[in-house]
Amino acid sequence: MATGSNCEAILNWHPEMILVSKSPVTWKGFLSVSHLTYAAHETQSRVKLKLVMHNYPSFDNAQISFGRHIAFLRNIKFSEKVKELMQSAQTVRSFLTQLQLLIGKYMDNTDSKICMINLESTKDFLQDVKAALQNPSDVQLSSDRNLTTIKLSLRGMSLTLQRCNNVRIPWKVVSSDMPAIPTFEGFERNVTNLSVVMTKFKWQVELLERAWEQLKEIDENCWVIDPPEPNKSHMYRRIHLSQSISVTITIDPLRPTALPTIKFSGSDNEVKRQRDEVSNNIHNWNPDCTVLENLRMLLNMYEFPEQQDSLDDSIGMIGNRECGICFSERSETDELPNKICNNERCMKHFHSECL
Repeated sequence: MATGSNCEAILNWHPEMILVSKSPVTWKGFLSVSHLTYAAHETQSRVKLKLVMHNYPSFDNAQISFGRHIAFLRNIKFSEKVKELMQSAQTVRSFLTQLQLLIGKYMDNTDSKICMINLESTKDFLQDVKAALQNPSDVQLSSDRNLTTIKLSLRGMSLTLQRCNNVRIPWKVVSSDMPAIPTFEGFERNVTNLSVVMTKFKWQVELLERAWEQLKEIDENCWVIDPPEPNKSHMYRRIHLSQSISVTITIDPLRPTALPTIKFSGSDNEVKRQRDEVSNNIHNWNPDCTVLENLRMLLNMYEFPEQQDSLDDSIGMIGNRECGICFSERSETDELPNKICNNERCMKHFHSECL
């Protein structure tokens, strides 16, 4: 039978395993297992198990069963490894220690890095989802099969959150289509449930609608050369003005019709001329007008060039946007060339960092 010294040794190493029966010898309780989370942080999980030894101290005909906490972990290969441990085990303590390592290894190698199913947490999560869905909203909710991530979608924007075992911060943002602006930082703060998440996400999307309207008008009426494929996270546009100059505007998403940040790129002569033009007209900027209307006034350009499929390489900036030094369109920092030779017979363009 299980002796007092054996029990003491097991309790020292596995304090949550309890001898619940001496005939047959039966150990029941929890193993504390160290494993890595999806973010590569080490954490401790409690694995419920029951070990019945009909021929103690021999492991012959021993039976082991696990709780549902490791349902995603248990498969034929895992079961075979457990049987191998039981066949080679000399003592209960050594077997449980080896079992700890085995479970931890399988958790680390699982694709999702999340193998434990906390039933209480899952129950709370489902109640949270139910409450959120009962509130009328345009925000769409979807979840992965493990119920660990939630995706919110609204008007072409999406936000994906990871469920955390943290009462203070139950949700963590893992991906977002929203533009990176200081006002939107720390989305997780003061978010206690999914209903709050949905309300906050909808508020942010609605807050950006006016900014997107301004940028859409520019996309429809100007030759935008950067970004190549604008999306709603881009708050800037680089606009082709002529073969020797372009302008990049970056709007404030919270004050979309206010004077944006303006930067010219091109030949030195053209850049100076345009800067002088802006200096003369900047006092006329009217936040009650659209950004496009103000740009026309600011640049004295009431019609912007239309986009063309191709231009002769010899005549300028858009026909051949490759840097004349590194022969690449994009620099290592993903920038387009922003300098153009002042010689009209050359008109080659360059990255500032290449000059």
